[in-house]
Amino acid sequence: MSGNVAFRVWLGGLFVTVMAVLASMAYVDRPLAEFLELHVRHTQFWLWLEVTLRPLSLVAVAAMLFLLGCGIFLASGGRLGSWTQLPLLCAWAVVLGVATEIIFKRIFGRAWPDPTFVRDHAYGFHFLHGQTHWDSFPSGTAIVSSALLSVLWDSKPHWRLPGALIVLLLLIGVIVGNFHWLSDVIGGVFVGVTVGWSTKRLISRNASDGGGETRR
Repeated sequence: MSGNVAFRVWLGGLFVTVMAVLASMAYVDRPLAEFLELHVRHTQFWLWLEVTLRPLSLVAVAAMLFLLGCGIFLASGGRLGSWTQLPLLCAWAVVLGVATEIIFKRIFGRAWPDPTFVRDHAYGFHFLHGQTHWDSFPSGTAIVSSALLSVLWDSKPHWRLPGALIVLLLLIGVIVGNFHWLSDVIGGVFVGVTVGWSTKRLISRNASDGGGETRR
């Protein structure tokens, strides 16, 4: 797909995402959060879900350590094998996704479903004042998982279906657990796909312009 066509597709995706986020905020988010608080929050299933999703933060740690390790190895005079190309791309996408998540959460300053809304009945955005319990949008889980899937989509076509199923389950999990609004997840998926897509283009452009200079 040429750059112009890809950019037009991205703009179309941005428009659809904005419309879907606004529709979710208007008609779905609060009724869904109240339903899940009533029927899921105080069950054994919710406890299991929280424990299951907790290790996801280790993905960002692993990505950062991998990047640092590769950088130190190159600085010591080593040469990275070809097998590292895809893991490096995935690691860059994860780190960029986490950075994007942190920045956007602080910019939007959106209230959490639980406890900010269901307990304190506070709802809305504190733009440029994101803080604890006011940093829900966009979903970091959606960003990172979608960024990874976007990177792997072309490189590993046989991973598309299982990867998409895993991402879908993760997104359902953070919604059902009332960790995020549905609109957080919708926005997070778009941001994640954008991160993965732009990471691939940046790295491939760098390689075509002489990114292999580190091997001299």
